[in-house]
Amino acid sequence: MSTHAFEVVTQSGTEIEVAHKLEGHRYRFAIVKNSQGKRGLADAVDVSAKAGAAHMPELFSGSARAYAVSEAHRRHAID
Repeated sequence: MSTHAFEVVTQSGTEIEVAHKLEGHRYRFAIVKNSQGKRGLADAVDVSAKAGAAHMPELFSGSARAYAVSEAHRRHAID
């Protein structure tokens, strides 16, 4: 899946939210610190499915996480 399929909706010190551009599903990932104090994305994701979308949001969850990690690194939100 192309990273161009997603966009960052919001980003703060505690979370990053990305959306699938065509389907409209949103994926919110919390930014947490691990036992070594490094920031990363939590394992859990809060998904907001868009009603009437052609595909279920689970289809894009892996790609959404990969995009969120890439953008969070680029924005220096995670280590």
